[in-house]
Amino acid sequence: MARQPKKKKQIDKNAWLNTYADMITLVLVFFVLLYSMSTIDVKKYEMLVKIFNPTAIEKPAGEATVSTQDPNAATSPQQDIAVEDVVDLEDLYQYLSQYAKENGLEESVQIIKGKDKVFVKFAASVFFEPDSAQIKPGGTVILGDMGKALAAVEPNVKSIRIDGHTAVADSEVSDRDLSTDRANEVLKYFDNGYIKDSAKLFSVGYGMYRSIAPNDTEENRAKNRRVEILISKNDDIQDELNKLYSDEKPQAEVQN
Repeated sequence: MARQPKKKKQIDKNAWLNTYADMITLVLVFFVLLYSMSTIDVKKYEMLVKIFNPTAIEKPAGEATVSTQDPNAATSPQQDIAVEDVVDLEDLYQYLSQYAKENGLEESVQIIKGKDKVFVKFAASVFFEPDSAQIKPGGTVILGDMGKALAAVEPNVKSIRIDGHTAVADSEVSDRDLSTDRANEVLKYFDNGYIKDSAKLFSVGYGMYRSIAPNDTEENRAKNRRVEILISKNDDIQDELNKLYSDEKPQAEVQN
């Protein structure tokens, strides 16, 4: 009896679609997981953390962590604050730090909060062109905004000191004159419509003699060209002068 020929197995040419569909499904699941992870329910997440870590300390949302290792270290800005809310030096520090960040001045401005004082250091280029003591239009805007904040804290401070600094450079302009003129221009801007008690304002021109970097490169010289503003609850210089005046008065009366 003759053998019947074996029937050839038919190949399903569309079988690859099953594998492709499985892959698409997995990719879809993957993206769904990514999306779900990007929209975490904060409350549910905190509950989950507490379940696995009962000793976890709950911290209010938005609260900044401040290191207590160095009691003299300046605090970091913790909240948004408008100039209308500025009352004391802590508010002033918060406002100026926020202002510098919002206006892209972080590379040109340094703000430090100490005990009973706030120190602000501006690169001179923020306010002045090279060898000039005339405030630039953009600089007047910044000084105006700062002036409003200084006016708000004026009742709680005794002195606002403006220091001008220059650097060694090949220029015919006197570094002493330039630093003094720049400090005076900033002082006069605050005195004109912002600070009511002009006696609280004073300025000093140090020239190139209070440098913070070697005057060996243009980059370092740019660091030395600066305007510093110290807002303080105390006026040590005036207190010392008052003491000298009071000490001299009886002696003058005796001589007379």
